[in-house]
Amino acid sequence: MGEPTGWTPVDAVVRRCRLWDLWWVVDGMGVSNSLAGIAVAGAVVQAGSIGQVVLPTPRAPVPRQLPAGVRDFTGRAGELAAVDSALGGASDEPSGPSVVVLEGMGGVGKTSLAVRWARGSESRFPDGTLFADLRGYGPSAPLVPSAVLAGFLQGLGVSAEAVPAAEEAQVGLYRSLTASRRVLVVLDNAVSADQVRPLLPAGSGCVTVVTGRAALTGLAVSDGAVRLPVGVLPVEDAVALVEGVIGEERARAEPEAVASLVALCGGLPLALRVAACRVAGRRHGSVAGLVAEIAGQRGRVEGLSVSGDDSTAVRAVFDASYARLSPEQARLFRLLGLHPAAELGEGAAAALSDWPLSRVRRLLEDLVDLNLVEPAGVGRYRLHDLAHAYAAGRADADDSGPERRQAVERAIGWYATVADVADRVVFPGNSPLALRGRARGVPEFDRAAAMEWLISELPTMMSAVRIAHQDRLWEETILLAGAYRFVTLRPQSWWPLRLEAETLGLSAARASGDHGSELSLLIRRGNTHHDMGMWAQAEADFTQVMETARLVDDTVRELEAWCGLGYLHRALKRYEQALACYTEALPLARRAGEVRTEAVVEGNLGAIHIAAGRPREGLVHAERELVLRREADPASQAHALRTMATAWQELGEYRRVLELCEQALQSCREAGGMEYLIAPLCEAAAASHQHLGQPTQARQMLEEAVAVLTALMDPRAEEVLLRLRELEAGAAGQTSP
Repeated sequence: MGEPTGWTPVDAVVRRCRLWDLWWVVDGMGVSNSLAGIAVAGAVVQAGSIGQVVLPTPRAPVPRQLPAGVRDFTGRAGELAAVDSALGGASDEPSGPSVVVLEGMGGVGKTSLAVRWARGSESRFPDGTLFADLRGYGPSAPLVPSAVLAGFLQGLGVSAEAVPAAEEAQVGLYRSLTASRRVLVVLDNAVSADQVRPLLPAGSGCVTVVTGRAALTGLAVSDGAVRLPVGVLPVEDAVALVEGVIGEERARAEPEAVASLVALCGGLPLALRVAACRVAGRRHGSVAGLVAEIAGQRGRVEGLSVSGDDSTAVRAVFDASYARLSPEQARLFRLLGLHPAAELGEGAAAALSDWPLSRVRRLLEDLVDLNLVEPAGVGRYRLHDLAHAYAAGRADADDSGPERRQAVERAIGWYATVADVADRVVFPGNSPLALRGRARGVPEFDRAAAMEWLISELPTMMSAVRIAHQDRLWEETILLAGAYRFVTLRPQSWWPLRLEAETLGLSAARASGDHGSELSLLIRRGNTHHDMGMWAQAEADFTQVMETARLVDDTVRELEAWCGLGYLHRALKRYEQALACYTEALPLARRAGEVRTEAVVEGNLGAIHIAAGRPREGLVHAERELVLRREADPASQAHALRTMATAWQELGEYRRVLELCEQALQSCREAGGMEYLIAPLCEAAAASHQHLGQPTQARQMLEEAVAVLTALMDPRAEEVLLRLRELEAGAAGQTSP
């Protein structure tokens, strides 16, 4: 594409906008102030008239990530006071240990307690509240610290492109950002001290509240954490919880039955809430009747294991609630247990059940009313991990093996289809896989919604692609693997997920004899290897595509392979090898009738000649690129104008450089979504103004470049600002007596 050699993190997005990967992500994602689906903090500065630019002062967002607390939270006054005491009381200046671990069995209410305390204490933390469910005991694998850190860093104002790839670097940046801030961090459902430790903030004014079932002794030993056990509710608090759900009048009419219900539920808030909701939903039912049901279930739950929890209270309550469900409600609840994650959207639930969406919505709301499922956003639902495990156990007990397999295959097929559709929307016209999914109930997306869906469903997609490969669902594996292009537009810590998925997709393509998908996924994996700096692996992938494409006379794949190799050599400054590759690609692009691709190839040839010290040869290619871009995609002509300006800069034609930069800036303004090009164009113009002895105009250009880079949260803003200060200092020295 003709990017400069001194590329920036913002340029990195452009570097990944190769002809086979996306055209153009920089079209805009349908979201203002965004680049390739990545939120931009602050105002985006458009390069309007070349005049005075007031530099924006970016303000880091204040994250408030706590989930909503339960409506019927009851009691826990002692535990809330203990947390306050452990953290130095309710003063505005936390002192002593800054980490508290709430430990207790599943369903005892640790999360509700942590969120309740955090919501009441948020005012003490002006720099924000961070929250993460570490999924230590859910159906999917526990989250690794790097995945959580990527989200925390972005919450603290770091752009996705600036999030480091390595966990060690993420930890360093996170600690630097929190060292002088007062932030509250809530880490729910932790499985080990090693999972938690990298997520601890560094500032003395920061506080971390952790919940977990296992004793996280390591945090107490090495990090000074205070461990607070969370037990079952005292009888009076448990009774108050029941009263809050079913109403005081009904509870006081049957005090002995309420006391028996509390005893049967073992004082566990989760069990009490589910049971009380059952009473509340039965206007003419009695507490005593429910007590009899639960008591009758306790003798038949030995075969149902709930996430390793040996308490029969939750299982008995779930059994009693399950026994009262209608056949439709019971079937949907069981199927939710087969979903690979505890959270899902209504579309996935419809796929599991093979029922119409309207019917599934009604049943999901029924399950919400019964407290077996909780809402997690518009059209999204979540099961407590104990409820998920119980539902899976019921499915094993009540549904046949073929029924369970068919439900899972429907869900996997739905995810594969929707992921493929979302991928095609985000990357329109970019070598999609030949396969198309066939699932029902696929939503319609614009680019912003498609990107949002892919990001939110990434954990489930990873589970889905692994299950699909394990179950030899080859087409679904291929489609899911092909939908991971968006990952390279996210923090680098996510990139290995794309590599894993594409490798599984390649395995599926080979196993099924799908040579077209094999070549497509080899190209995509080559791109991934390239972006991750795995040069040898990238070269091997592209070379394999080249050899196979020639054998089967696949012009498009051969073209993509040559471009991949050329781009690889260019990144490594092997300019002659890069020129040879793009020279081979040029006639293939013409033969394929790919005008836009031909423009990209010409642009790369031009940029490589310039980088190799041959600006006149580069200019010839750049001028061809301009003609082709204006024919195929006028909105992208600024790339060719920039390459031409670079060539004329090398040739010392500074006034011509200024003309080209002004044209390119105007094109960027008209096209929109191309802010990343404005800063380098302003820098080129500033250099030409300096050569022409026009320091005032040069300063104005550098001010504009700094403004754009600052708005994009590009770290190069500091470098350009230094150049601006040097220019200002030089001008001041010349005018001083």
